[in-house]
Amino acid sequence: MGGPKLPEQERCDAILAAAYQIALTEGLDAVTARRVATAASISPGLVFFHFQSKEGLLQALLDVLLDGTLDALTDPGLAELAPWDRLERMVRGELEPLAEYRAGVELLFAFYFSLRDTLFRDRIEASFGRYLEAFLPVCREVAAESRMSGSVSGDDLAATVVALVQGASIQAIRNPASFTPEALLLTLRAFRPVA
Repeated sequence: MGGPKLPEQERCDAILAAAYQIALTEGLDAVTARRVATAASISPGLVFFHFQSKEGLLQALLDVLLDGTLDALTDPGLAELAPWDRLERMVRGELEPLAEYRAGVELLFAFYFSLRDTLFRDRIEASFGRYLEAFLPVCREVAAESRMSGSVSGDDLAATVVALVQGASIQAIRNPASFTPEALLLTLRAFRPVA
């Protein structure tokens, strides 16, 4: 383990990358300080130095997975689009990467369903809440602009869109060969009022 000395951030990134690979290939239970240290070519003590415990390491790994979940929804260029176009672009931005990031999505589900610890679930639930909040403004605009049926609010539309994306995530994991973002987007477009 006498490899080259790395700056602190690079070392943390290497530890998290090793933990990610182990979690993907062998599951979350296989992520131990010793296994991660070996994969990152460092001493186990450095894993504990940076993350204090296995739970601390798993929390940091979960944070890495959650950090990218709002990227497509906060693109500054979205503000220039009409509400329906903005909503479609946001949904497209969530659906298209699913095939490429399928392993990360699967790992996120593993955190949620395998580790019943509230520490992990609370973090994921908070992230899901932020995700819904990111869709709310545009869905409220779409509902108001489209004069949807009085029983369908922007909040209902946002919840439906989030359910669509979450369901697509499961489909991308279960059957990647049949996962087609364009088919889901066509379905969403069917709800768009004709101008």
